[in-house]
Amino acid sequence: MQQNDGHPDAAKAELLRSPLPTPHWGDQGGPAFTVRAVTSINAASSTVLRTLLDTSKYPNWNRFVPRVTFSDVSDAGIDATQSNIQLARGVTFTEHVDMSGNGKPSGLVKMKLLMTALEKLESNSIERTDYKVVWLGKGCPDWALRSERVHAILSNTDGTTTYDVFETFSGPLAMLVRLFVGPTLVKRFKQWNEELGHYAERESQDRDASASSDLGT
Repeated sequence: MQQNDGHPDAAKAELLRSPLPTPHWGDQGGPAFTVRAVTSINAASSTVLRTLLDTSKYPNWNRFVPRVTFSDVSDAGIDATQSNIQLARGVTFTEHVDMSGNGKPSGLVKMKLLMTALEKLESNSIERTDYKVVWLGKGCPDWALRSERVHAILSNTDGTTTYDVFETFSGPLAMLVRLFVGPTLVKRFKQWNEELGHYAERESQDRDASASSDLGT
C-alpha cells in the first residue's frame, strides 16, 4: 500500500484498478475500481464502531465529511426528532463531503447512502469482537454509477483495532470518477481513517481516565 506517513498509526491508502467485490454488487467487471485505506487504532473495536456510527460527533473530528443529514429514518424505527441519530441498518443518510479535507461548510458535495449491514462477525476467540458495516451508494442511477463502502473493524490480541475500509465504484461513470477524483479520494480515505482513529483513541483515553478517577486512583 501507499500513502504511509511513517508512524505506526498512519493509515495506508491506495487505489486498486482490480476492484474488490462487495456484499451487494459482488464482483464488478467493466469500468470499476476500489479505494481502500487501513489503519491500526489503539482502542477497542466497540469504541471504533461507536465513533463510526455516531454522526453527531463528526464535526468534532471528520474534516472529510463534517456533516451528515438523515431521511427515511422512520422506516428503520428511529425517532427523527432526535438530535443525535446514529447510523443503523436501513437508514438512508447524506454525507456532506468536503473534497479538500478542510471541514469547511462551503463547497460541500452531497453523497446519498443507505446503510445495509451492521454485523458482528463470528470469531474463534472469545476475546475478539469484530464488526462489518456496509453503506450502499444511492446518489446515482445504478445503470450509471454503482458504489458500495465496506468497513471492517477487527480487534487484535494486543487490544488494538484494525480499521479497514474500502469503496468500490463501477458502471459507465466509474472511469470518470477515477480520472477526476481518484487520487483525491485516496487522500481523503487516508485522512478519514487517521482522524477517526485519533478521535477513538482520545475517547478511549478519556474513559480510562474517568474510570481511574471514579476508583480514586
